[in-house]
Amino acid sequence: MLAASAVAGVTATPSTAAASGRWAAIDAFVEERFDATGTPGAALVVIEGGQVVHERGFGKDGRGRAVTPDTPFLWGSVAKPLTGLAVLQLAEAGRVRLDAPVRRYLPWFRLADKDVSDRITVRHLLTNTSSIPTSATTEVGDRYDNTPGALTKAVRDLSGISPEGEPGESYAYSSAGYAVLGALVEEVSGRPFGPYLHEKILGPLGMEHAVVSERDFAREQVPPGHRFVFDDPVRFDAPYDTSGTPAAHMGGSARDLSRFVLAELGGGQLGGRRVLSARGIAESQRGQVDSDVDRFGLGWSVGTLEGTNERMVWKSGSLPGHDAMIVMLPDSDRAVIVLQNAFHLLRAQEFHDAAIGTAQLLSGTDPRSTSTDPLATLLPWTMVVLAGLFALCVAAPALRFLATRRAAAQARSRRRIVLNTLASVAGSLALAALLWWVLPSAFGGSIDSALLWLPDVGWAVVGVVALALVLAVERLVLGVVDLRRRRDEGRPKADKPEPEPHAGAAPRTLG
Repeated sequence: MLAASAVAGVTATPSTAAASGRWAAIDAFVEERFDATGTPGAALVVIEGGQVVHERGFGKDGRGRAVTPDTPFLWGSVAKPLTGLAVLQLAEAGRVRLDAPVRRYLPWFRLADKDVSDRITVRHLLTNTSSIPTSATTEVGDRYDNTPGALTKAVRDLSGISPEGEPGESYAYSSAGYAVLGALVEEVSGRPFGPYLHEKILGPLGMEHAVVSERDFAREQVPPGHRFVFDDPVRFDAPYDTSGTPAAHMGGSARDLSRFVLAELGGGQLGGRRVLSARGIAESQRGQVDSDVDRFGLGWSVGTLEGTNERMVWKSGSLPGHDAMIVMLPDSDRAVIVLQNAFHLLRAQEFHDAAIGTAQLLSGTDPRSTSTDPLATLLPWTMVVLAGLFALCVAAPALRFLATRRAAAQARSRRRIVLNTLASVAGSLALAALLWWVLPSAFGGSIDSALLWLPDVGWAVVGVVALALVLAVERLVLGVVDLRRRRDEGRPKADKPEPEPHAGAAPRTLG
């Protein structure tokens, strides 16, 4: 259950009983959602009419302190609209053309197919239609690399990635594409990505505590997040990841993020400081390609708020241990921001219900409340049961008496021993391969990704695969032993020779 809430000051809240009841209803809803997901701590901001009208912290951070709207979180893919804004600034300054090839600005950029690489444009990257596959995210994401040139190194590693189709042909969500955009910003501006954001976006918007570098991360002392192990939130204190900043590794408080959202709703300006033209903001928030769920613009997803006809511009983002979501309703000048210090990959929609549901409440409709996917609970326990079964299969032969095994070997034909051995070894190896490669890829990653995002499932998979390999070796060894015993038992026994008389003994005579 969520700990007692810490209430922060509320800005510009109407002092009426009706308004107080409205915020109480919203707070009760989001707190119920945090309890349902097991989120230890979270922050909520509501924006209306160009100002923050409600903000609140719930529960505890990863160090046991009460969460407030000033508590820093990591934002995950909410970083992508900020990266898109940085690229659009360069475009409005005439330093980048959105429909020009990326290689005009990053001559060294390439995928495994050079011809395709030559035809990928900046707009293709912004709209996730570059032909870089979603799976390439594992090449650039979650490296936790803070060495000099970490972002460039990550993007250069895409040279071994085979494209999927042609540029502009289809949508495939790609953090790798946004890593390329970050490298492009560095190359064109001549500055590291984090410092560029501070100078051109974060500073002008007053996002003083935003995190876009390892130095920021240390300065703000970002608390650990939480992953889930058999449905229990477990603290996860991961380092910063400079190589992943443009795609996912940004952070800051709910108040920091609210200033970015106010600028987006305000046509690119806040407090008299402009970071992009109103036309550029409108273009970024316009759905340009069909995506998996809605349409996608230049960093933003664009659709309709469920249960209403309102246009919704939104972005969610997750990292191991953190979740964030922005929901903007530009036509009614409203927005909701929810930051959480926990995340479960198989329950993503449940985590996002807090933001979506709050927006629905603001629009006068019933809030969405998603039930837990049974797979989230069953999968880790299924893997544990499977590991137990394999452990029994490995232990069973060692517990048999040697005589029993000899008798079993004698009762079977050589052919049957060979077939049984091959079937056991092949089955064990096939299951090991299935769990090591196929199962993690179903969740968009590798076994390393599974260990990071779903630690209970990941370690259970490692255990089952290890036991499957042990079983394969054991079955092979026992099969060879059985064949040798079968061979030895089938050999005719030689007659024992007469013992020779001792030297000097008298010859034996008949008589």
